[in-house]
Amino acid sequence: MYQVSGSYPAAKRNKRTPGTMRVLMVLLALFAQLLLLAYFVDLLSQNAVYLYFLLEITGALVVAFIVTKDRNPSYTIFWLIIMLALPVFGYLLFLLWGTTGLTHRRSRIIRESIAHGQTFLKQDPPASAEFLDKHPSRKRLGTYLSNEGFPIYSHTLCTYYPLGELQFDKLLEDMEQAQKFIFLEYFIIAEGQLWDRIHDILRQKVQQGVEIRVLFDDLGSSTKISDSLTKELRNEGIQAIRFNPVQTNIFRLLINYRNHQKIAVIDGNIGYTGGTNIADEYVNLTHELGHWKDTAIRLEGAAVWSLTVTFLQMWDSESDTRSDYQRCMPAVDVGGTGFYQPFADGPFNHPNNPAEEMYSQIIAGAQQYVYITTPYLVIDNSMKDILCIAAKGGVDVRIATPKIWDHWYVHMVTQSNYEDLLAAGVRIYEYTPGFLHAKIILSDDDNGVVGSINMDYRSFFLHFENGVWICGAPVLQDIKTDVMNIFAASEEIKLAEWTNRPQHKKIAQDILRILAPLF
Repeated sequence: MYQVSGSYPAAKRNKRTPGTMRVLMVLLALFAQLLLLAYFVDLLSQNAVYLYFLLEITGALVVAFIVTKDRNPSYTIFWLIIMLALPVFGYLLFLLWGTTGLTHRRSRIIRESIAHGQTFLKQDPPASAEFLDKHPSRKRLGTYLSNEGFPIYSHTLCTYYPLGELQFDKLLEDMEQAQKFIFLEYFIIAEGQLWDRIHDILRQKVQQGVEIRVLFDDLGSSTKISDSLTKELRNEGIQAIRFNPVQTNIFRLLINYRNHQKIAVIDGNIGYTGGTNIADEYVNLTHELGHWKDTAIRLEGAAVWSLTVTFLQMWDSESDTRSDYQRCMPAVDVGGTGFYQPFADGPFNHPNNPAEEMYSQIIAGAQQYVYITTPYLVIDNSMKDILCIAAKGGVDVRIATPKIWDHWYVHMVTQSNYEDLLAAGVRIYEYTPGFLHAKIILSDDDNGVVGSINMDYRSFFLHFENGVWICGAPVLQDIKTDVMNIFAASEEIKLAEWTNRPQHKKIAQDILRILAPLF
């Protein structure tokens, strides 16, 4: 159905990446921390009864704190189970791992950086008025994002790429034409043919005076690249930063609060986002999980500004600097039909969560259909209820997930949600050619979201994410055509067959679902 596009040179290096050892050392430190904590609690229970009793009282107060905080119910239930099953130990574990996971100073810097960037996002009144005039039925969605600080734009062109290799072919071409700057922000950068091609262009452009900034998540990339990469890039004149290094605070669970955003911006005029990272599997140069199905969009024009701001917010939060936003604004005026609202989300928004709220509102507001593709379906009861209510109300609700999984335990939690959804009339498909990594929600031919957002707890609550809400644009038909092709290449799960799956599998899925906030 899909053809691999583009050509990339053979990888220039195939060396063992020491980042793997760094992550292993952090994991061993965390394991040692757990053992030490358990020993401390046991010591207290035997030799310091009064102190142990005091900790029990403190633990009760912690439980009250968790219940009264405006947190996701699944998160609350998970930690209550831990603390009831493991008195004192569970309370101390929550204090270490259940809070922000970041130091107070680090949290403050990120919040201030995001707040500073938001001051550069101003709504253009004519664009807003035109949107409300042409799409009054979508007023709620557009106004919600506007009130969260994300303007709606017209004067934007959009191209949809049904494969990662198609996106990167065009991105490489755009990078070669860059005149002012190239900003790259990805969860994963991996050594290989794709990165070597990108790296070659970056070296060429920096010699031409183009400013290059590369931001990547440390945990996402640690086992994929050498620890010396940032130093190598800086020596070449390329600015490079690892987001939230895993070894900075081993007393926190740093698998959370990752930067999962995917953004590329060229000269402020062209921007990309979607599900793809910079690694060979995303362009189907490797096939460990079969055909890698991913998607992306290319924006040109006014809406690119919001992608640029999101990048600069994350960059400044890690570099502890203040970028010159004004010089990065779009310098071209294009036409285009439709409206675009790029938005971002992260763990510091609570109780506001634009990513989850947009999914919820699109599903609840659907009249004819809502189609979703996601590699992970790790949802709480409220999201499941919204999906079930829509299906029971006659809306054609379809969800595509991978049949070939990358993490077995996440796949088990994904499948644990099937039975309730199928019983309500939701149609579920598993993509059979390989791994489905595309993150799309589409409804009623007139609106949808493409971005980095998985339909899971991490994307909705624990990671920094970004997406673009699209309304009334021709590109939506291209997205729909591709989503229908995904369904056609997938196996539909039937309720009667699913309910007869082995009992041991049902039990395992139910147990893992309790731990969903970890996945």
